[in-house]
Amino acid sequence: MDAAEVVRGVWEGMEARDWDRVRSLLDDGLVVDWPQTRERIRGGDAYVALNRAYPGDWHIEVVDCFAAGSRAALRAVITDGPAIFLASGFYRVADGRIAEAVELFAEPTEPPYDRSQWAERY
Repeated sequence: MDAAEVVRGVWEGMEARDWDRVRSLLDDGLVVDWPQTRERIRGGDAYVALNRAYPGDWHIEVVDCFAAGSRAALRAVITDGPAIFLASGFYRVADGRIAEAVELFAEPTEPPYDRSQWAERY
């Protein structure tokens, strides 16, 4: 598998709640940073446990995932009822497993000021 297939496999495995598949694609020494909450998750087991315990009936749609060598980037939309979260992640894959990641999550929001003369809403 190339790096994009590994990353996509993790996110699709989380959507399917196939935690064994997810874990098989994570390095034992995995380090994941979540900058907006200043959290660092160490180890594949901790990453799986954290995501498995996340509350709600959330669902993941992978929008885009691509790789260049051992690096991959992903964009996804996570929904939980009416709540929407936009996710992006940047990964390093080694020996068919994710070894490092930085994942960012955002909620859709209104523009901070009227920019309609330059941008359109979608």
